[in-house]
Amino acid sequence: SLLLGGNDMPQVDLYRALEALDLAAKDPNVAGILMVEGLDAGLATRSELRKALQDFIQSSKKPVIAWMENPSTGEYHMMSAAKTLILHKSGEVQFAGIASYSTYWGEGLRRLGVGVQVTKVGKYKSAVEPLIGDKMSEPARQQSQELLDDVWSRIVAEVSRTRGIPVAQLQKAASNPGIFSPQRALELKLVDKVMQRDELIAEVIRAGATDDTEGSFRQVSLARYAGKVKLPKGSEKVAVVYAEGEIVDGMGSPTSVGGDRVAATLRHLRNDEKIKAVVLRVNSPGGSAFASEIIHRELELLRKKGVPIIVSMGDLAASGGYYIASPGSTVIADPMTITGSIGVFGLHFNYGELAAKLSLATDGVKTSTHADLLAVHRPATVEELAIVQESVDRIYEEFLGVVGNGRKMKRDDVHEIAQGRVWSGARARKIGLVDSFGGLRDAIAEASKQANLKQPGIVQFPGLHEDRRSLAEMVLSDDEESPLFARTAKDPLVQLIRTQWQQAKAMRNLNDRRGIYLLAPLRIDDR
Repeated sequence: SLLLGGNDMPQVDLYRALEALDLAAKDPNVAGILMVEGLDAGLATRSELRKALQDFIQSSKKPVIAWMENPSTGEYHMMSAAKTLILHKSGEVQFAGIASYSTYWGEGLRRLGVGVQVTKVGKYKSAVEPLIGDKMSEPARQQSQELLDDVWSRIVAEVSRTRGIPVAQLQKAASNPGIFSPQRALELKLVDKVMQRDELIAEVIRAGATDDTEGSFRQVSLARYAGKVKLPKGSEKVAVVYAEGEIVDGMGSPTSVGGDRVAATLRHLRNDEKIKAVVLRVNSPGGSAFASEIIHRELELLRKKGVPIIVSMGDLAASGGYYIASPGSTVIADPMTITGSIGVFGLHFNYGELAAKLSLATDGVKTSTHADLLAVHRPATVEELAIVQESVDRIYEEFLGVVGNGRKMKRDDVHEIAQGRVWSGARARKIGLVDSFGGLRDAIAEASKQANLKQPGIVQFPGLHEDRRSLAEMVLSDDEESPLFARTAKDPLVQLIRTQWQQAKAMRNLNDRRGIYLLAPLRIDDR
């Protein structure tokens, strides 16, 4: 059986995961799929995997079983695509809605003596709020609530369709109480069966899996099985470029979008005559304004050469993520993609008060009035902030122009839907920021069509498993491959540290040389 979920190591790129499911449908050695908790995927990615699982069920007629012990809302959403849902006799199902929260550092930074000064354009541009305040602004609350409502309605609709449960019944259950015992989950038809682990093993063997003679059954993880997938070969190629993570100046890291690195990749593709189309897979909240422009320029040059660029939006393609998506000849997204956030902010940190608390002083000389513009040892003056605000305003106008050129919209029409506001993919299509709904393979098919390619080769950048992580990231990861039932429970302390590490890493990624950013504010938690 193919094991989908758990602690797969190494992680597999989306294209190979989808192709692996297609391959497994035709593979006589794969008796079926067993889904378990632990699949780490965002909303739009889950939606694409759900569709692939439904196609697997339809084309192969093989069993797809979901084994749940204590699934979160997000895990249940993914696993509800299975043909049979089984819950442990002592487990619970959580289906309680989604939320979005941020840690607000404002008062804490002030107490430390770290100053934060902000310049921005757009009343909805709220990514800076956690650094300067202690709660959400009303515009931020409004846009966040509308976005969550859009996404939640989509999740409920998908579960309703695969489980055959009316939407109204699911909505009521999610609020009352949202966590369900095995008996209640059976009554609500959230699951089909309740059993113990040993009974599950017998069930999977009856469904066609081979007994491994060690009290379980033969199994292979999706990540390992995906190694069998061979990318299509061909003299004329479609390049899939992944832009995943925050956009940063320089080469970046495996978990960020380095402006120089991605630009170099695009430049290489532009000079390769075998590349006939490019799919840009964007899964980014944005980041550095300068790095976003560096990437955008290379995409424009590709378009000028006549190379079609199809943008495939993942879970998040907002602010700088949308900036680099705007040159696309076609923009494809999932209805649950978070996008938009067309706005700009400037950010200046200073440690003047902290230095004073430590009895440290800074002194020096300069040749011109603004030679020490935005020096970190003191707060910026009103005049200096006005200079930065002028730059922020100019970059916002450039952003409007970039979107207007790409989407064939007038400046004022773009401004009306911009101002830093985030949109769901469903609303983005209605207002013209997205052309159609679909996933990564739909984008590859569209690229082949626009380039008039019948059987193109596919190359991916970066390549599969190009992964160099820091020691902290390895310590905080849960991705050791292990057999069924051998998964380690989540350590609460590690979970707490991981949350703060992610916040600190996001602050570290604020490395734009001018301190000006195109960054979206929102993260959705359903896990």
